[in-house]
Order: sequence, then C-alpha cells, then structure tokens
Amino acid sequence: MSKIDIINDTNIPSLLSKEGLTVVLMTSPWDGNGIIMRSIMESISGNFSSVNFSQADYESSPQLARLFSLLSPPGILLIKEGELLHRITKPVSAGKISELINASVA
Repeated sequence: MSKIDIINDTNIPSLLSKEGLTVVLMTSPWDGNGIIMRSIMESISGNFSSVNFSQADYESSPQLARLFSLLSPPGILLIKEGELLHRITKPVSAGKISELINASVA
C-alpha cells in the first residue's frame, strides 16, 4: 500500500531533517501533467518501503518551491537528509523516477 504525505511550507524543517530519501512531488490541481505524475508516484511508492513520499501544492507552498528553485509545476524533488539530489522539472516515466530513487538510496 502506498502512502504519500501531504506537506506545505510549514513542514520544511521536518522535511529537511528526515533521515533517508524523500521524494516530493510539487504540483497543482489544475496541472494536467501533475495529475499524471501524481498517479505515477502513487503507483511506484509502494515499491520503495524505505523511501518517504510527499506531495505539496505549488501555489500554497511558495517557500518550498523557492528553496529548491522550482519555477513551475510539476516538479519532483529527491532530497536526502536535507540535501537536494535531483530536481525533475518535466513529466517523466515511472521507470526514470525509479532509476533515480535506486541510484539515490544506494
């Protein structure tokens, strides 16, 4: 079963202090590509039990977007112990996301 936490600007300190890898999807309800990316994240999150998955609304989380230099949705951020490892700023396949996750947890 997949679990994707909903986060916003108030969660930045806990996001940066989490141990291990965290994958954050930043999207908006109106963003068609974000809807597709959300579906992909839900499908792959169950495959990585040691990875934290989160989702943030781009419009209601401007500090988070600025912190990781995300200029528009959708965006996927791979963060490990407070450090940005990868920033994806376009729609990508589940395979590509899984590949980056595997490389980041190794």
